[in-house]
Amino acid sequence: MQLGGDKLDVNKKIYFTLGIGYKGASWEDEVTLAELGYNPKIHKDLQVFLEQEWKEWAVNYIEGGWSFSKDN
Repeated sequence: MQLGGDKLDVNKKIYFTLGIGYKGASWEDEVTLAELGYNPKIHKDLQVFLEQEWKEWAVNYIEGGWSFSKDN
């Protein structure tokens, strides 16, 4: 697939996935370029745009942290 360009269909489906390495421990969402707000006149590099959008999407599904005690 060619990335970018004015002729790219903004209704093209994109699949964002996130997993932690265990079978069944993954999440997937289907979105379109239009839903992500992609505009080829503004976003010149589709790959960079999608990587940034995926990072923002993934943060919404990641919970974690650290503590000195298991009670937290």
